[in-house]
Amino acid sequence: MRLAPVAIVGLEGLFHGSSARLRWRFGSSEYSGAGSGKRSPRRGSRLGERTKAGAIIREPWRPARPPSPSPERALCIPQLWKVPVDKSWSAIRERARQDLSEASYKLWFAELTAGDLSGGVLELIAPSAYVKRWLSGHYMDLITGSVRDALGPGVRVRLRSRPAEPVESRQVDPSVATAHQTTLDQALSAPPFPDRYTFETFVPGPSNKFAHAAALAVAEAPPSRAYNPVFVYGGVGLGKTHLLFAVANHMWQLAPRTRVRYVTSESFMTEFIKSVRERRGYQFQRQYRDVDVLLLDDVQFLARAEETQTEFFHTFNHLHQHERQIVIASDRPPQELGGIEERLRSRFRSGLVVDVQPPDLETRIAILQLKALRDNLAVPDDVLHFIASKFDNNIRELEGALLRVAAFASLSRQATDLPLAERALEDLIPERGREIPPALILDQTAEYFGLGPGDLTSKSRSRPLTTARHVGMYLLRELTGLSLIKIGEHFDRDHTTVLHGIKKIEGLMPARGSTYKQVQELTKKIRARGRGGA
Repeated sequence: MRLAPVAIVGLEGLFHGSSARLRWRFGSSEYSGAGSGKRSPRRGSRLGERTKAGAIIREPWRPARPPSPSPERALCIPQLWKVPVDKSWSAIRERARQDLSEASYKLWFAELTAGDLSGGVLELIAPSAYVKRWLSGHYMDLITGSVRDALGPGVRVRLRSRPAEPVESRQVDPSVATAHQTTLDQALSAPPFPDRYTFETFVPGPSNKFAHAAALAVAEAPPSRAYNPVFVYGGVGLGKTHLLFAVANHMWQLAPRTRVRYVTSESFMTEFIKSVRERRGYQFQRQYRDVDVLLLDDVQFLARAEETQTEFFHTFNHLHQHERQIVIASDRPPQELGGIEERLRSRFRSGLVVDVQPPDLETRIAILQLKALRDNLAVPDDVLHFIASKFDNNIRELEGALLRVAAFASLSRQATDLPLAERALEDLIPERGREIPPALILDQTAEYFGLGPGDLTSKSRSRPLTTARHVGMYLLRELTGLSLIKIGEHFDRDHTTVLHGIKKIEGLMPARGSTYKQVQELTKKIRARGRGGA
């Protein structure tokens, strides 16, 4: 049993032996006195100094390091070769899983892989740089403890991220993509769909796991005869559009030549009407029928548009007969789509119908963790838990609350902690059983900005009026949870204008203190009136 350590010490004797001649010969090729029987230079000799043997020292004397007493060095296992830990890694992950929610485990640990154990250090590989940062900041103690339980107390952990795969460059035809639709053809290069909407940034949980699984199955092997069409329905802000874009992005990664078209029903209708007016019906049909995958969002907006429904009916039939994949999103199930022809609804029901529900607490926390990481927001876990426990209606509302806390901390130059979060959200936290009428929000917004009752719905585009209108749209969304189309009805605008206004205010709040103050003051005033205050 002592042979291995003795052999290893013998190797280190090349550097740590008692022979000064061997030591100096290894350390300096300029000194040759030892080879002819002369004494080696004394410890502490300086450059240019002559030894007693008469030789000039060209390099300083380097004291030899004593051999390390650690077991790893004595056995030389991590020094002379690398040790694979594939079998141990499964046990390590299971140990960590016991202390995590299922959503957190799937989000942060499911794609974490192990490298080799070398030099007493286990290398772990994260799928991306932001996952690596999050693991380092939030789960390093858990990871290290699980590793040491399995491999021994002396093992250390080093995290690195997997390098991004290079993407072949292609030229993009700018005439193909519009604000609401995107076509992926052979000529397209960088992902033509919003890259923030991927399966990696979608947090699966009990409320959406079937929709997530169906979308992923379609993205990896289109067309799926068992899943064609796929019809995804659910409330506002629950991730339906995210799933559609995730399908498109995943297909682009797997096969860039796949022809994918994403379009909202409103854009489909607008283009159809324009093609009829300009006598370009054939070109319009080729746009939507010469594709491999069609992703149609917000199909409920086709209600009562009879000619557009007829055109989509024929487009649907053409794609289905030629085994092209169709994925449709709606805010309600097919049987509840009022104003949509029965022949279309029956086709929607003929495939796979899946729903997305509001996320549970664990999933909401995981969503906030991912949002904070992607936006580089330093938010403690107790604050994330507080936000997740108060906002359970939809994901947009949840992420909006997080951004509001971050904006409050940034503008007030305070640390992001639980008391600050409570102050920042005191006027947004939903009051159970108490609803605020939309008319009250419109009246208070107009009064706050010194406008008349009908100004918010007028056609004027003056800057002060536009700002007031955008604030009103934002408050209607935050305080009532109405859908975009319902908010648009209160302002006599379409839902795309409403979405633009809301995003405008969300962008201004962290950057402009005056906008943040306006929203805060108006929110307090509206809630006070809603409770019957003065």
